[in-house]
Amino acid sequence: MNSKWLKVCLLLVIMIYLFRENIIYTPVLNMFSNQNIKGQIINEKYYKRRGQFTNQFTYYYKFSVNGKDYSNPSYDEQYKVGDTVSVEYNETFPFMNRIKNQK
Repeated sequence: MNSKWLKVCLLLVIMIYLFRENIIYTPVLNMFSNQNIKGQIINEKYYKRRGQFTNQFTYYYKFSVNGKDYSNPSYDEQYKVGDTVSVEYNETFPFMNRIKNQK
């Protein structure tokens, strides 16, 4: 019985980790107060699925809060290196962020 319970718990933890963007980050950004800041698209690539073979990628954006840098993929091919973007982030957990109006 304990072994089965452990396997179920382990599977649940793995699923939460893999889908943390949709399960945790997005609801936090939608429900709690956010701060807005300007960020910049940087020359760091996020390859889409099979992107190394198809050369499909998007660039990361970067911003700073209290002297600490944060970055995430933009998930949008329209952005080019050097573009300025408006970023919204959770003031308690700045690593939870997204480009404003990106749902």
